[in-house]
Amino acid sequence: MKRVFALALFALLLVNVAKAITLQPLVYASAQVYPQTIFPGSDGFVQLTLKNVGTDVADSIKISQVKVDGPIKTSEWNADLGSLNPGDSSTYFFKFSVDPSASPGLYTIQFAIDYCKGSVCQTIYPNAIINVQAPSTLELLSVSPSSLKLGEKANVTFEISNKGEFYINNLVFTWSLPTNYTSFILPLGVGNRLTISKLPAKSTYEITIPVYVNPSAAVGSLPLMITLQYTDKAGNIQVINLVAGLEITSETDFDVSIQDFSQNSLTLVVTNIGSTTAYSTILRVLPSRNFLLSPTVAVLGNLNAGDYTTATFSVQMLNITRNETNRTLERSLNRTSDLIRVEVSYTDSSGVRRSIVKEIPPMYASVRTISTLRTNQAQRTQVSSEGMTYILIGIVGIVALVLIFRYALRRGKKK
Repeated sequence: MKRVFALALFALLLVNVAKAITLQPLVYASAQVYPQTIFPGSDGFVQLTLKNVGTDVADSIKISQVKVDGPIKTSEWNADLGSLNPGDSSTYFFKFSVDPSASPGLYTIQFAIDYCKGSVCQTIYPNAIINVQAPSTLELLSVSPSSLKLGEKANVTFEISNKGEFYINNLVFTWSLPTNYTSFILPLGVGNRLTISKLPAKSTYEITIPVYVNPSAAVGSLPLMITLQYTDKAGNIQVINLVAGLEITSETDFDVSIQDFSQNSLTLVVTNIGSTTAYSTILRVLPSRNFLLSPTVAVLGNLNAGDYTTATFSVQMLNITRNETNRTLERSLNRTSDLIRVEVSYTDSSGVRRSIVKEIPPMYASVRTISTLRTNQAQRTQVSSEGMTYILIGIVGIVALVLIFRYALRRGKKK
């Protein structure tokens, strides 16, 4: 019996040891470079994909070191990447640039990526290979705007330059997004492929494409891959691959207007006119020389797209006296410095704190002006009424004198 119990205990121990051995994270990494070939002086992106193919959670994933070859320039890429559950994967984009004087060839970016389970950590070393080619006659000068908002419709303009000495025929311009990101930015009314019949030497050309940003797109930097295919002077087909970085943000916008104004109170309406939610929204009144609003801060909370709320302030007028003439009053109240300036600050859906300043025409100026006009009108009406009274009295007096005069003449004749 003791032997059976010992065997069972030993078997249980083996099972626990096997579980401890099998429950381990295992992170694989792959790096892809956009564009596949790049020219000196251009920018590119490394797409780093991490996948946990193990049986336990990979914790404390971080880039601990990045080694780059000489002509490749990067920003600070060391970063904490969080954790990965078994079977999960994450993708990250890192921007780099190639020195304008770089020689054609293959260059390497090597990552050192750490991940842990408890106190046990491992390090993997994925590489990204960058293929630098000789300079081209075609160059992408700019892409504008450089950032787009979720749910936004915008025109993206690409400016292309022919730096060569000869014209280029049948230039085919194509843009695309990486796999699994193709639905983030959609062209409106046109495709992602356009043809330019001729591009003269030493000239530039602008291509404008209307696009729509998917409201469910991921926020952050996104590589926009561009292919230029053309026929050179010798009749050979040349293909140039370029990349441009676009930033997708979850910024929103606000409309701030006056709902109600009285002598001592002002109510503002704040509307989220963007397409994303504004979290922890705060309205702050900026200082003015001629009036004082209190309180200076109003907490509005969360505002979904299309939602609005109100904030009421007490108003105290400054630097305005009763002895000012109407013209001086109107001029002083309509100065640029009298605009009501407010700052709306909020947290976007990616956790970034943002702020925007809005200017509102001072309604109290128009209210004061209307009040002054009404007073002047009342005074004119009063003067007009008094004048009419005097005129009527004068007419009655004249008629009476005429009647008296006629009566006197008749009596004189009778005598």
